[in-house]
Amino acid sequence: MKVKRFFLGHFINPCEVFHLARVKIYSRQDLSLHNHDFAEMFWVESGNGTHLINGEKVFLKPGNLVMMRPDDRHSFTSGPEGLTIMNLAFSMTTLDHLRDRYFNDSTTYFWTDQVLPFQTRIDMPLIGRISEQSEKIWRSLNTNLYLDSLLLYIFRLMEEQSAGSKWISPLTQAASAPRPAGPAPKEGPPPVWLSQAMQQYLARQQFGDGSRGFAAICDRNIDHVNRMVRKCFHKTLTELVAELRMNFAAKQLSITNVPIKIISSDAGFNNLGHFYKVFREVYHQTPAEYRKLSQQIV
Repeated sequence: MKVKRFFLGHFINPCEVFHLARVKIYSRQDLSLHNHDFAEMFWVESGNGTHLINGEKVFLKPGNLVMMRPDDRHSFTSGPEGLTIMNLAFSMTTLDHLRDRYFNDSTTYFWTDQVLPFQTRIDMPLIGRISEQSEKIWRSLNTNLYLDSLLLYIFRLMEEQSAGSKWISPLTQAASAPRPAGPAPKEGPPPVWLSQAMQQYLARQQFGDGSRGFAAICDRNIDHVNRMVRKCFHKTLTELVAELRMNFAAKQLSITNVPIKIISSDAGFNNLGHFYKVFREVYHQTPAEYRKLSQQIV
């Protein structure tokens, strides 16, 4: 079976560092088999299903938490009532930082050399606390500060549940287009005011105002903003704004069930046909196809 590869830049805006989503899987058929260029953690909130992982079938039920390594190949099927999982995806840079600072000698968690990734069972009240904390993160800035705080919160709860959490081998419970990444600074990080503007440029009215709306958030002259964008990202302000609008649309398609027509309008497009045309040029698929795929590959 062909294995697809997905990239973190496929899910996040340029100034974001992680992707957090809740998805309910209804399919009783295998979803896309894939791996990533990022680390991934997911936990089961409700329902049951099967995790097809590195050639094995592992049963999933509420309370299961799994830590996926980038090269792990996986997909899912669900039971009749569906499978609801919450997913956190983040870069290898963060994973390396975690190991260097907290898990230098660890041979478990993300750093196990076993065929199957680390999987454990967490009491449902703790799963509820993890999900509640994750929902709070949704309302915060998508930065390393909040990512690190969430990851450490999860690890701490695991340690509190069972000191030195032992790895439960999933084998014991086995069931019988990538788009270019967002702009990366080429000459050091962008100034704080530019990074903050890129995080705040998420309102319908701002998208409708285009480059001038972005410059207004920066509270700077549009020519100055354009020069700084060119310096940091080697692209024009117009190109950056177009990319942010499409990233916004793609994220809404990934984590919500808002109708495509409304997402198109919220992203600043007055013509639905034009939105479809631009989206296909960027993501090489229709918005509906993108939504179906991204909500499968949690």
